[in-house]
Amino acid sequence: MAGIADPSSDATADSIAAVNPVDLEEQTQDKEEQQQQQDEEDSGSDRGGGGDGDGVEDTEDDEEAALTGPSHRTSLLQNVREFRADLSTLFCLFISSAILPIVFLVGFSGMGYGLQLAYLSNEWMLAVLGQGGFVLLMILIIYVFDVQFWNVALQLLCASSIFFLSCFALCCLVSRVPYGPISVFTILVPVSIFAIKRIFFQKAPAHIFVGTYHTIYVLLGTLILSSFTFWCKGNFWDTAKNAEYSHAAGCKADFTDEPSCESQNVTGMPCFFDENYEDIRFSKDCPSHCIDVYEACNEAFIIWAFPGLAAMALFVMGFISKFMENPGDPHQLYRVGTLAKAFAIFLFLFWIFASLVGAGEGLVNSLIAFAMSICIGSGIVFSIVFWNSLADSSRDIFDALSRKAESFANPLRGLVMLGLSPVLVVYVLLSIVNQFIRRFFIRHICREHMTDEEYEHKGVFTLAVDSQIKYYKTWDHAKVLSYAVYWGIAYLFLSVLGSRFVTVFLSWLIETTQNLHISLVTGIIVAVGMVLFLLPPIPGIPIYLAGGIVLVNVGRDYFGVYASIVYACFVSLIIKLLGCCMQQKLIGGTLGSNIKVRQAVGINSEGIRAMRVILSENGFTRRKVAVLVGGPDWPVSVLCGILGLNLFPILVGTLPVALLIVPSVLSGSCAYLGSLEEDGVEKYPFADTLGAISAAFIAGTMLYFTLSAVNAVKDTLENDKETIEAIPFDEAVQEADAEAVKVSEAYHRVTIWKEVPIFMKIVLILAVLCMTTCCYMLMIFGKRCFKDYDLMYTIDEHLDGNWINLVLPLGRVALLLFVISYALLLVFETWAKIKAKALMETLDESGTTPLLSE
Repeated sequence: MAGIADPSSDATADSIAAVNPVDLEEQTQDKEEQQQQQDEEDSGSDRGGGGDGDGVEDTEDDEEAALTGPSHRTSLLQNVREFRADLSTLFCLFISSAILPIVFLVGFSGMGYGLQLAYLSNEWMLAVLGQGGFVLLMILIIYVFDVQFWNVALQLLCASSIFFLSCFALCCLVSRVPYGPISVFTILVPVSIFAIKRIFFQKAPAHIFVGTYHTIYVLLGTLILSSFTFWCKGNFWDTAKNAEYSHAAGCKADFTDEPSCESQNVTGMPCFFDENYEDIRFSKDCPSHCIDVYEACNEAFIIWAFPGLAAMALFVMGFISKFMENPGDPHQLYRVGTLAKAFAIFLFLFWIFASLVGAGEGLVNSLIAFAMSICIGSGIVFSIVFWNSLADSSRDIFDALSRKAESFANPLRGLVMLGLSPVLVVYVLLSIVNQFIRRFFIRHICREHMTDEEYEHKGVFTLAVDSQIKYYKTWDHAKVLSYAVYWGIAYLFLSVLGSRFVTVFLSWLIETTQNLHISLVTGIIVAVGMVLFLLPPIPGIPIYLAGGIVLVNVGRDYFGVYASIVYACFVSLIIKLLGCCMQQKLIGGTLGSNIKVRQAVGINSEGIRAMRVILSENGFTRRKVAVLVGGPDWPVSVLCGILGLNLFPILVGTLPVALLIVPSVLSGSCAYLGSLEEDGVEKYPFADTLGAISAAFIAGTMLYFTLSAVNAVKDTLENDKETIEAIPFDEAVQEADAEAVKVSEAYHRVTIWKEVPIFMKIVLILAVLCMTTCCYMLMIFGKRCFKDYDLMYTIDEHLDGNWINLVLPLGRVALLLFVISYALLLVFETWAKIKAKALMETLDESGTTPLLSE
């Protein structure tokens, strides 16, 4: 990676990284004029008085001037100008960048030969698995035998071999690892930037070069997405297309849960195929839900959706490249964070939609892998731009990053403890083997590549693992283990409540409201939506999704399908506006005097103080509408009430949220319409495709709204500092915040691990073990934990009249472990709160404050 930088312009490229080329040109001209004046003065001085300096000093000054003087900066500026203005270079970059997407689209998508490759992967499964096993064996060998102490050439050979073999294996294992090709593609995209810059453009400043790829990747993503949309006109993802792709990919039908779906003429053949697997027909005797025999065939959907996912990856990389073009801008990190949030929302919505239409089994792993590959790719782009800075001032940068990330450290550690505990155990065991081989063999062979400390280390573990264990002992174990349990709770809510029980609830709601009048159903939806909008953590999107399902289900008998979708959009908009009214007038206006409410809004925080300035503006300004639409629902509306703002202008400024409501309702409607059958055949075969497109549109709209709100707040913080500083702080909230800090410090003090009683340590550790076991059971044995249930199923018919039957015996064991884990966590936290309260009372009596222990 050291080769990322241009060796001829390391320091100077970094020095101009935070300014635009126009600013650089002006600065260079100023410095040239100053330098000319200085040269004239120096020349006159030399002529008048001569020089008595040391020749060595003169030489050093000349060298420094050559590296940092205006001529060198002018040369770099000329490189920037040429690189920006050369259209032929941009065209060549576009062509070279298009090669990778074309290769992957042809090889791994439904628009190319993705189905044929998946079929070969199934046919040659043993050979492909052998290749994957060989790669894992190589990784194990080079780790155990200390590749870091080998010759540099051998290190590069091993690293590159493993990288390319891993990519090849992941692509070939598409039948077992459906997300392999798209993940490899997402990582190779930024790798190609590094390779092209390293080979052809070493003199181009990294941030300018990377910024150029914004236009290229956005254009490539647009072309791919347009081609995919055009191709989808004749290739909608429906039940028939699912059957076609599943068979063509070599998937085996599973009739365990659907024995009636097996053909009576040919054993092992689904009933909807003819004898030659050419014609697909559904009927009353073979309804479309028989497609569930291919439920485990996740590669079929990934192959079909590959172009859309590839376009999304290119869009994300393109925006990140744009943000990195001027890394000195403090706003860029916020924009990157916002982009990451919008991308996470897209994946979450896509998962929910897929779960509702019955394609969610196994899809979550693909989406998680895709998200991880996006993060890795973003890290590569980041390293290309900032590598020189990291290399030159790594200590300062990493110290700053550590301080920035301190608030996220414990949650991330908890996630690692929950998700990677088995991997960490294997890693520690392998380090014992590694240390044994190192002590008796490697250190004698590779002595010249080892430090003295490494050579003399005689512990059971390797020196690195030894230091990692020491670092682990410094963690705040009580917090980390508590976060691990909370991560497990979040996973359970997403994978069980968000996917399975919500589907059962919606199917019950559809069945219950089927015969009710549309006005009554509308009233129910409005009432439920109003209650949910009053809760701070609940966003509006789930409400719009539910409205799109239930209102279309009832309204299609009154208005028809398409008019009922319009009606659902209108009702959802009314719910949003009524929710704003309730939040502003009931909570903000009436309860705004309550300290807890003002504290929940964060009335003294910088962001909220900036929003106060924006929302207090007269009329409709761009940044005011941006905050009303893109800001967090609950705090913004409540803040408007606390400020006593006029309601009507606020509601009018909120109307652009319809651009988010319409695709949300459409996603819910498509999930419902895709489940409708007539004589065993889908009535709306286009619904699944349209729903997936709507989910992507939701993410794009949220990204635009959120970025607009972030930029509005940041601009206000910079340009209206005096106005913001003139706003008095809420003293009551300040006192409440100070009291909360005292409580937090006392809680931290009593939960220092070495002072926690052994019994309470066991309680918290057992909580984590139970939660880890629960999550792994749900992740690995999901089909054995819950029955398959579709949106149009009924509890009476498919769950024998009892919704609890959705949970199979193994699932009940997993949920029992979840309950035990949460109960143990409550026991620990209750004990800690009691101890913290007692400590605070003791300190109050003595007149001191709790001190955090290091």
